[in-house]
Amino acid sequence: MDITKTAIKTFVHPLWMLKDGKLGIYRYLNYFEKSQYYPAEQIREIQMARLKKLVEHAYTNCPFYTSRLDTVGMHPSDLNSFEDFTRIPFLTKSDIQENLQTLTAKNYKLTDLVANKTGGSTGHPIQFYHDKERFTSMDASAIRHDRWAGYDIGDKFALIWGHRDDISNFSNLVGKIKEKILLRSKVLDSSSMSHENMGGFAQELRSFQPRVILAYANAMHLFALFCRERDVVDIRPKAIITTAEVLHGHQRKEIEEVFGCQVFNRYGCREVSVVASECEEHDGMHINADALYVEIIRDDGRTAQPGETGNVIISDLYNYGMPFIRYKIEDMGALTDKRCSCGRGLPLMDMMAGRVTDFLFTPDGTRVSGAALTIYVIANTPGVKQAQLVQETKDS
Repeated sequence: MDITKTAIKTFVHPLWMLKDGKLGIYRYLNYFEKSQYYPAEQIREIQMARLKKLVEHAYTNCPFYTSRLDTVGMHPSDLNSFEDFTRIPFLTKSDIQENLQTLTAKNYKLTDLVANKTGGSTGHPIQFYHDKERFTSMDASAIRHDRWAGYDIGDKFALIWGHRDDISNFSNLVGKIKEKILLRSKVLDSSSMSHENMGGFAQELRSFQPRVILAYANAMHLFALFCRERDVVDIRPKAIITTAEVLHGHQRKEIEEVFGCQVFNRYGCREVSVVASECEEHDGMHINADALYVEIIRDDGRTAQPGETGNVIISDLYNYGMPFIRYKIEDMGALTDKRCSCGRGLPLMDMMAGRVTDFLFTPDGTRVSGAALTIYVIANTPGVKQAQLVQETKDS
């Protein structure tokens, strides 16, 4: 029995949630644990009801959406089907960059909102808001999906990550206490994947022995290759969750061979948190459909058929502080019509294409995470709407 885990789950975590005003996380978690097994049709009914409520709210309280629906001659009362919903134009990153104030609900005070920003891994950094209640429900969704990989509150976990804001959150005293006591975690900065840094990762993980590792897909694969080359065989997590970048089949195979555990692929973003995750059956990624409505739309504007790759369009069913309605996230994916043998009614999707960020190289051959670079440079440079980084030689 893990006494530390029990103490964190039973006492420390609830007290910390009370301190942060997030005790509602347990209510949401209980709901999500039940709703994941609802029949698919019931989940669709919940989505439709929440979309109608969200659009009504946005039309009434967000000038951007008032104007947008009026422009296409649509009133919230006209929304009676998913087909009706497709009349609403996409919300683009440029829309958010240029209309942050009018996208924010006027019936919310700024003190009721949590400011956030994307890392800019797609080249379009944006700033946005979540209402505090949505921040709580996103955490609950993440815990549910973590449990599919065998990780729960109080378990030891390691983070191989490149987002500077996330890493800096653990640099002050409160962050260090949270890392050690509440999250029971080890945070490793993947922004530079040099042999020296990866050697440090290996030492830290040998000593720490996390139950689960959460990592950028490319960084995890590179670390796996490093461990294989150096004959590192004593890092043995129960599972590895890869995210932020497309995970290719050969990468999954090599990671699993090196660390002797299963890889659980995940698709998410800062705007809405977890979008989809693999369960224990690894037969596609279950969409977080009781919190989001995900569409796949072809370039010609038509709804993609199952198995057909198109643009991922996401509507957040819970964020009322700044609604994301038909948000074009600039990723590519495909819905499937398969039903998972795990029994969950949440629909499945594949990321056959998607967010692709490669490594750049320094003159000495050190790999620098493309995602970390865009996050560090672009997102912290005011006024940049779009960027592309091209490296033609190792010394420039």
